Order: sequence, then C-alpha cells, then structure tokens
Amino acid sequence: MKVIALKQGYFGKLRNPGDEFEVPDGTKGSWFEPVKQKAEDKKSKDKPADKPADKPADKPADKPADDLV
Repeated sequence: MKVIALKQGYFGKLRNPGDEFEVPDGTKGSWFEPVKQKAEDKKSKDKPADKPADKPADKPADKPADDLV
C-alpha cells in the first residue's frame, strides 16, 4: 500500500515528511499514514471542464439580450 510520511522516520531508508512510498499491506507506523489517492483522483476526473475557469458561470453575457420583448 502507498503511504505518506507525517514526520521523519526510517523504512528501508530515511523518509522525510511528505515522502510517499510503498509498504506491505497492514504495516503500521506512528509517523506515516495511507495515501487517500483514489478518492482524490476520481473527484478531479469527474469535474466538468466545459466552463472556462476565468469566466464565472453567473456572469451575464457581454451582449445585450435583444431577443427579449
């Protein structure tokens, strides 16, 4: 399983906070925790990319609405 170091520790070599590395499933340590990668990846893939990021969705169009009576 993939884990991330919370503070400095040793697992095969010296690991620093923020380091991501593989450990056997079920391995526990007070200085690392499992990476929650799958949920984050799914959220980023599910985001619709059809709206430009620099234009807010609630901003009216630049042209006047000439079709209204």
